[in-house]
Amino acid sequence: MKNKLQETVNALVLAKGSKSDAARSLNIPRTTFISRLESAERAGIKPTVKSPNLEVALAEQKMVSDLQIRDLKKQLEESIQQNVTSDYVRKHIFKLGKHQATPPKWITKSSPATGNPGVPTLFLSDFHYGEVVRPEAVGNLNNFNKKISQSRLKSTVETAIDLCHNHMVNPKYPGIVLALGGDMLAGSIHDELIESNDGTNIDHVLDLFDQLVWTISTLADKFEKVFIPTAYGNHSRMYQQYRNKEAAHLSFDWMLYNMLERHFKSNKDTRIRFQIADGFDTYYKIYDTSYLLTHGDRLGVRGGTGIVGMLGPIARGVQKVRSEYANFGKSINYVIMGHYHQYISIKGAIVNGSLKGYDEYAMSNRFAFEIPKQALWFTHPQYGVTFQVPVIAEQGVPKKPKKEWLQWAA
Repeated sequence: MKNKLQETVNALVLAKGSKSDAARSLNIPRTTFISRLESAERAGIKPTVKSPNLEVALAEQKMVSDLQIRDLKKQLEESIQQNVTSDYVRKHIFKLGKHQATPPKWITKSSPATGNPGVPTLFLSDFHYGEVVRPEAVGNLNNFNKKISQSRLKSTVETAIDLCHNHMVNPKYPGIVLALGGDMLAGSIHDELIESNDGTNIDHVLDLFDQLVWTISTLADKFEKVFIPTAYGNHSRMYQQYRNKEAAHLSFDWMLYNMLERHFKSNKDTRIRFQIADGFDTYYKIYDTSYLLTHGDRLGVRGGTGIVGMLGPIARGVQKVRSEYANFGKSINYVIMGHYHQYISIKGAIVNGSLKGYDEYAMSNRFAFEIPKQALWFTHPQYGVTFQVPVIAEQGVPKKPKKEWLQWAA
């Protein structure tokens, strides 16, 4: 295996930083190449070949990617002025077909193996990639930048895999659901973010694309099939003011999701299915349990302070959303959302934590401190949502010292 990892690292150098060219030179899929490259990085494997123009080549490669993303952004902005539909955008800009309106059959068939825990869902949202949180600005409660964000994502994915495969009875799964809940990048909706973010929105989309390709490929390798419902957030919008008309087109989250879908379709990876919403919500079922994925900023309620804190508006918003969908003839068992940066599980709702963690905004509003975490749960065909656990994403969280599980008084 070490020889393959060394071969992977060398191929990247010889391909002058192009992952696609390097994968082709080894005659392996790009997703496999990226997975091996990540393993080589963790193992500390360095290239044994040299390319004198590597830095120049990498800069040229990044410039080409930047131009491609900028062109996509320009086309999306022009599409709004031309009053076209999202199906038109997907077909003519992203070269994709119409959205898949339903999830794949493997998450709706009620016939898992006896004793199987069901279908796991890993919920990723609120990365706010590109934002910088300095420890001294938040009482040394958090430290956040792009490098830390990447480490937290790797830790989250690897921990979720470990929990599913090494800590569950009869861990045989038909696949995994990877819900993407928006605010994947910090965005530029506030002047202070424009001034303090590390890099541009285009930089952040490119970085996140590579990170999520690795995430999805890794999960597909471990679980065989991956279903990815999505929702876009408020921080990802391309303009500072809110839009209601065709808001998806002007979302960096939505752009990123479509780029990912195009990537896996172009690689003919049939293990992976996306359900990308044009509106604010994505509705789907796992067995007989119905879910509504939304970012959380459009629940139609206000508030979030006082004695009950966030629970008040969340509970009211969930009830409002469920009532609205009931009028359409759709029942919702669980509304799942991000936005609030607090891991909360209540009847009928799962609220995700964040990858960013505590920041100046949370401290200034005296919100409760919470370490970075993401949600993981299982949906059983007979019992619905069963086992739930927050996946701790924070790198360097001190491990509790080993103690006897029962201590006798002296």
